[in-house]
Amino acid sequence: MWEGPSVITMPDMSSDNGVTGFEDGLEVLDSLTQSGKRSLFDATRSKQDPRLVKQGFRSFSAGLLAQDLIRLDDYAGLFGGQAVYHLTKDTNGQFVHASNRENAQAIARRYSRAKYGSVSDIRFFADMVIRVLSRALDDVRSDWRTMFETAKTDGDQVVMMTTGWRNVPSTANVMFDIVVEQVNIKLAYLGLPTIINVKLPRIAPPCENYASLSFEERERVSAAQDHVLPAGNFYSWPGVHVIFGDDVLVTGATADKVYAAALLHGAKSFKAIYPVLLDPLLALSTPATEEILNTTEVTGQLDATFAAVVAENDYVPILRSLRVLLDEANRPALAGFVTTVPLRSLLKLYVSALNNEFLSDHRCIASLTIIKHHLVMVGVLDEHGYPCRRDA
Repeated sequence: MWEGPSVITMPDMSSDNGVTGFEDGLEVLDSLTQSGKRSLFDATRSKQDPRLVKQGFRSFSAGLLAQDLIRLDDYAGLFGGQAVYHLTKDTNGQFVHASNRENAQAIARRYSRAKYGSVSDIRFFADMVIRVLSRALDDVRSDWRTMFETAKTDGDQVVMMTTGWRNVPSTANVMFDIVVEQVNIKLAYLGLPTIINVKLPRIAPPCENYASLSFEERERVSAAQDHVLPAGNFYSWPGVHVIFGDDVLVTGATADKVYAAALLHGAKSFKAIYPVLLDPLLALSTPATEEILNTTEVTGQLDATFAAVVAENDYVPILRSLRVLLDEANRPALAGFVTTVPLRSLLKLYVSALNNEFLSDHRCIASLTIIKHHLVMVGVLDEHGYPCRRDA
């Protein structure tokens, strides 16, 4: 349980004025000089105080970003975070690298394919994260190396948390499965504790258009359809250090909730890592920006691009790919499309859909019937709709 101070210490903010957080103290914060705001940011972000989430530190930091008082890497660094690629958009609406304004459309296209389950592109981003972590572990002065050394000395565990939904993996689940497996090899050779992989599912139905929601809308959805987060007994013994992994950082709504819950329940430290940071100012001004990134290459149509994604040898069904396949708008093209998809992938998609209650959704029944009919006709499913056994 957190035992720090009950309020944030802010310059020129006495307890007499009743300020208990950044959102309550906007008038006082506005009175600060630019250097004062930057100093407050630097002093506050070094604290591991879970109450900073509800006290509005993320929003305060976005305001500093808008005033050019901090950079995107400063924003990414909130609550122990780190991102490999920092993306924004230029005046032509193209994705560019925030640091040098060089074209980043190739990264955006890879990210789009990864969001729909392209394992080759998921591996690309996983490899970027692995390189960053590997370099950090080689540096005995880095925060990452210190965390693992502390865990070893104190007999603690290190866990990686990623979010998903029910029985279908998210892009982040698949990506960080790869990351954990490879980084654990290095940790083993260094004689440091290896990472335990923990998935945080949503039990409630997912929000259909989450990537297009504003920050306030995401907060409301998160409150009603929360991820399952470990409670206090998870952290009781031995000590636990938490790493949070997600495929993108935008508003930080999910990451910050995991951060606050972990520290309040007794986590000894918290770090987060993302392959992509999307400029939060873009997301705040144009909530659809994340969805634009998601659909840079895979547009949601049953076209050749989507077919290539699901045709990969080690394809894993992702929630987004299930939605595209079963979308009512795509149903007229579905019967023709299924004949172009390798049967191994189509069977994976069909089984995943049934495992995740899409057959109970009236909008999906007709599409699932088309897929089932095709799989029965080609002998992959029996007449009752069960996968046929192919004994050696």
